[in-house]
Amino acid sequence: MPFARPRNIIAALLFCLFAAAAQAKETPLVTRVDAPDSILFVGNSFTFYNNAIYTHLRKLLVADDPATRQAIFLKSMTISGAVLADHRGGLDQTLQSRDWDVVVLQGHSREAIDEQMAAGFTSTVAEFTREIRKHGAEPVLFMTWAYSDDPGMISGLSRAFTRIGNELQVMVIPVGLVFQHALGQVPGVTLHDPDKVHPSLEGTYLAAAVFYAALFGKSPVELDYTAGLDAVQARGLREVAWQMVREYFQGGSWPR
Repeated sequence: MPFARPRNIIAALLFCLFAAAAQAKETPLVTRVDAPDSILFVGNSFTFYNNAIYTHLRKLLVADDPATRQAIFLKSMTISGAVLADHRGGLDQTLQSRDWDVVVLQGHSREAIDEQMAAGFTSTVAEFTREIRKHGAEPVLFMTWAYSDDPGMISGLSRAFTRIGNELQVMVIPVGLVFQHALGQVPGVTLHDPDKVHPSLEGTYLAAAVFYAALFGKSPVELDYTAGLDAVQARGLREVAWQMVREYFQGGSWPR
């Protein structure tokens, strides 16, 4: 059997190196933050729909431990239709208003992947990351979901958010990936509003469960808060949140 030509061997090695590098960009490098006592959500209608994600996150936390009602402070700062940079002035003021542990950054639903907006989004995340850390808090990125009539969006969103998170050493909360998985795993679930873009109550509830699992490193599966949803369906959403958060972070330090 003839030996492979050296140039072919080198080409094969280069291919493997490039493939490994590409795979690394798809793998989140930051897999946890310290469980926070205060969280600020910065975003737009994706964050404030259905009485806001933080409201449902608070109720999940209270279902686990009633003492968290007073012990954990949650707030959102939102502008309808905003891109992330629209929060520049307000964020600085809010960061000075109190000590924050975690600041969640959520931009326009297409901002991370749109040719006209992506560069601005990346630079704004970098700017806000520096400012947030200067105030002693830790930024995290809110990976948004694909529109119901354009499910292929999730591939670009996942790549973009994971890449930005890795470049800036920022944790990414994989809400969008969990949305996509839940649509095939939870029978009869509708995660989008009829406008095909915004979240239904089920979608907001699922997002809250993802934040609970990712930020606090605990399973939401056995919690009894359902947001008024069918109990079986709500449990299915909590199960998907816990499963996919662990898979996204590749086991990492979960549970802790």
